[in-house]
Amino acid sequence: MELLPLLTWVILAHAMAYLAWTAAARRRQSRCYLLDYVCHKPRDDRKLSTETAGDVIQRNVRLGLTDYRFLLRVIVRSGIGEETYAPRNILEGREDTPTLQDSLEEMDSFFDEAIAELFARTGFAPRDVDVLVFNVSMLSPSPSLSSRIVRRYGLREDVAAYNLTGMGCSAGLIALDLARNALRTRPRALALVVSSESIAPNWYSGTDKSMMLANCLFRCGGSAVLVTNDPAHRRRAKMELGCLVRANIGASDDAHACALQREDGEGRVGISLSKALPKAAVRAPSP
Repeated sequence: MELLPLLTWVILAHAMAYLAWTAAARRRQSRCYLLDYVCHKPRDDRKLSTETAGDVIQRNVRLGLTDYRFLLRVIVRSGIGEETYAPRNILEGREDTPTLQDSLEEMDSFFDEAIAELFARTGFAPRDVDVLVFNVSMLSPSPSLSSRIVRRYGLREDVAAYNLTGMGCSAGLIALDLARNALRTRPRALALVVSSESIAPNWYSGTDKSMMLANCLFRCGGSAVLVTNDPAHRRRAKMELGCLVRANIGASDDAHACALQREDGEGRVGISLSKALPKAAVRAPSP
């Protein structure tokens, strides 16, 4: 009769030890370490200085003197400086007639330089990557751009590849969150997170001031990041993800329309930035 309670306590102790081990393993699995990152800096022949931006603006015969003054004033006050970059089609005067090839060449330049540098800097090979997350707001070709990276670098057949588009600047955090969640289901895995923007097909040539703002604020660039949940790489990691909070306030009319792709009165497509954008950005971190 005394053996039964003893066995019960032994089983209970083993169960508690197993639960503790499982919880510790899950905590380790949910860790996310940033190994290294590369911010893309295009070549100097794609530099868009204030003077060059003024030349591009003056090519638009639809603009009047008031429009020129507005655009130049926004560019000067934006604080983006002289070290920004544009796609070749804009520098070559073809912003009104972009092609798909212009868009893909802008992305390929980024892929070839930033991602290659990241692999070289960290010592990892493309076939070490278990998860790929790519995001770009304004370009969605087929095959997807994440597939383009898989093909370009020869990633493994079992790589989990995700492609995010149309989600604006918030997609940077969304991509990182997606990579972290994907790593939770894979022990000791490596994720490549790539973020960029597509400028080549999205230059606005109309006269709507809310849509002209995007020409002044958005330029070429991007980043490539390697993250892992492998505790063996903790010492070499630059950072550890401590907390990531996301709030989706798209149900609000002001937030939903604060950065909106639409047509102007003459049928020209562009991104309209409303005065509600700063307020929406401030509200987003707090659900």
